[in-house]
Amino acid sequence: MPIRNEGEFISNSISAILNQFEFKHYFEIIILDGNSIDKTVKIVKEFQKSNPNIYLNNNPQKLVSTSFNLALNQAKGDIIIRVDGHCEIPPNYFTKCCELLENKDADIVGGSIETVSPGVIGKAIAMAQSSWFGVGGVKFRKVSSEKSGFVNSLAFGAHRRELFVDIGGYDEEMTCNQDDEFNFRAIQTGKKIWMDPSIRTKYFPRSSFGELFRQYFNYGCYKVRGIQKRKKLISIRHLIPFFFTTGLFSTIIYGIYINNPIILILILFPYIICNFLFSIITAPSVHFMPFIFLSYWMLHLGYGLGFIWGLIRFIGKWNDTSIKDNHFNREKFISNSRI
Repeated sequence: MPIRNEGEFISNSISAILNQFEFKHYFEIIILDGNSIDKTVKIVKEFQKSNPNIYLNNNPQKLVSTSFNLALNQAKGDIIIRVDGHCEIPPNYFTKCCELLENKDADIVGGSIETVSPGVIGKAIAMAQSSWFGVGGVKFRKVSSEKSGFVNSLAFGAHRRELFVDIGGYDEEMTCNQDDEFNFRAIQTGKKIWMDPSIRTKYFPRSSFGELFRQYFNYGCYKVRGIQKRKKLISIRHLIPFFFTTGLFSTIIYGIYINNPIILILILFPYIICNFLFSIITAPSVHFMPFIFLSYWMLHLGYGLGFIWGLIRFIGKWNDTSIKDNHFNREKFISNSRI
């Protein structure tokens, strides 16, 4: 568990892991805290008093990828699962994942995520993040999905231990999208990812428009670095916010420059109509509509502008494809293996 300032959710996250009754004595919880300044560490230490299989360490670098790699160095289990501090896995999670790893020709398995949040704004953001118009055809975000199968990526996966020996740990240059890059790296080396939507994890997203924008800005920015690393685009949907954002601002600026209102709204007006229609479709009631409408804007503009910034920020890194998992000690990881 790579965490930082998860005081609001960490208790439920740890409790959900401890409630995997069939595996009560067969798992360890390795928590790497990134210098939390809230009550997170205090809560974890309370759990440690009655659970000797919970280990807490500090990661002053505060990065998810570094924390995960440091935790890998301690891990002894045959199966490695990443669980975030703001999610709750279902009671049958371990059982289901072990069955899938045993019965499917897959190296990573997992399920879908149910995005939940309190308050009108939080719920609107959650609905936007789970919709097709909001995030495209991301299978693990579709709570209505009923079909199991191989996928390109998923959240909170259960990994065969040998996978990290074969392809390394998280790339520590990836401040965001580190699991996305890792999953695609696995696929490119012949590994497989299986998703069973009946395994449903609760995920608690950002609850303000500002936080949502920053989150997706960073997603877009590091998506560029992921493309550079892997030398391939996973899906065309990752470019759509970029094309939308560049087209939107180009037509607005050019329309103003030549004083032509038609050019000015060439992309803006159709987008507003589409956004409005999908807000109606997504909203369970009328008072959610304006907040979903704004959520879509934050998702698309945040990701699109982030992608543009990524192209600028990482302009000189197209030939740098090296995996920088410096804090992952492969020899120690192998020596700790129980296999």
